[in-house]
Amino acid sequence: MIDFEYQIIKRPRRKTASISVKPDCSVRILVPETLPEDKIVELVNKKSRWVKKMIEHFHELQRNHREKEYVSGELFSYLGRNYRLNVVADGAAQAVKLVNGRFNVHVPSEISGAVRDQIVREQLIKWYQEHAVDQLTTKTGQYGRQMKLLPVSVGVKGYKSRWGSCHSDGRIYYNWRLIMAPHRVVDYVVVHELSHLVHGNHSKEFWKLVGSILPDFTTQKQWLKLNGAGLEV
Repeated sequence: MIDFEYQIIKRPRRKTASISVKPDCSVRILVPETLPEDKIVELVNKKSRWVKKMIEHFHELQRNHREKEYVSGELFSYLGRNYRLNVVADGAAQAVKLVNGRFNVHVPSEISGAVRDQIVREQLIKWYQEHAVDQLTTKTGQYGRQMKLLPVSVGVKGYKSRWGSCHSDGRIYYNWRLIMAPHRVVDYVVVHELSHLVHGNHSKEFWKLVGSILPDFTTQKQWLKLNGAGLEV
């Protein structure tokens, strides 16, 4: 029984049909433009158990998700490990430092409430962005040399719905939030974007290239799909 709503998107150049469940629990079906309606229904019925499982997973994530409070003791992730926040109200103009398993963030002693929270958040984001540039540039260089594929430049952006992009002129950009994910997941996105320097689409040849460098890429891809929405500051 199909007891969930779904959106059908028909693409003239598409050759196969696929179903995806987004973190907001919406279900999207991409199909060739000529695929008959009964075949679409057949596909939905076949995948309904998996779709319901994914919807329940994302519902569980939403139930467990709590807004950040930016107080000492709160956990923030970096390369797959959790570190506790340590807010120091001393007014010292110091950059965020990760020391002895803690993010030390300094704020003016005379402020509190939403203004203090915003300052802590902004400082953390700046730290993440700076380290994202360093880590992702390094990883791109390492895998690029291995694949003999070097981009023109590497940068980070605040994408809302993607983890990276490869431009036709050779520029690669990553979502800075990716730096919160485990090393192996970051590696997958790096190899993914580098592979786009050769293949501009997600053809069989593209995935073959990704798999030749990271044989376990499907595991990392699935991790990102299931947990990516939780990579927030």
